[in-house]
Order: sequence, then structure tokens, then C-alpha cells
Amino acid sequence: MKKKSPNENMAQLGNLLERYKKILKPPQATVEKEAIVIIKELTNISVLSHQLTYTVATKTLVLKTPSIIRSELKVHHLAIIKELQSRLGAQNAPHTIL
Repeated sequence: MKKKSPNENMAQLGNLLERYKKILKPPQATVEKEAIVIIKELTNISVLSHQLTYTVATKTLVLKTPSIIRSELKVHHLAIIKELQSRLGAQNAPHTIL
């Protein structure tokens, strides 16, 4: 029996790559970095990396900022979540911001 060349079977390679795109999730640090960039773009407020924590299991982004900054960002929670969903994908983005 003759084996197929891997170059001839592009459909299976494409299916394999699509499968891994669906399965793999961005790491915690990637979501945190993207959230920092989005917060800066939308609100012009700088948040440092140690002031954000993302929990992958619950898809929760926790702000550990002073209360004045948290209250300012509270107004923009929906816009931040929508932008994160557009950049990271709806399945990989946080659902809540605390």
C-alpha cells in the first residue's frame, strides 16, 4: 500500500489547526496584558500589571487598584468586556470584572 504525501493532504492539516484553535486558550498573562492595553485605550487610565489578576477557571478579571480608579472603570466595564471579546474571541475573554 502506498502512503500519501503530507503535501497532498492539506484538508486534514487545516482541520487539525482549526481544532487546536478551538481547544487552546490564551494564557493568563496574555489576557491581563490585553486588558491593560484596552483600559488605556478606552479610558486613558494607566493600570499596572500587578494591579490586574485574571482567573481562567471563572473567567473573572479582578482589579486591585485604588477605589477611585475602580469606580471610574466601573462605568466602562461593558465596553472593556466587549473589546476583550472582539480581540481574544468570545470564548476566551473574561465575563466579569470585579
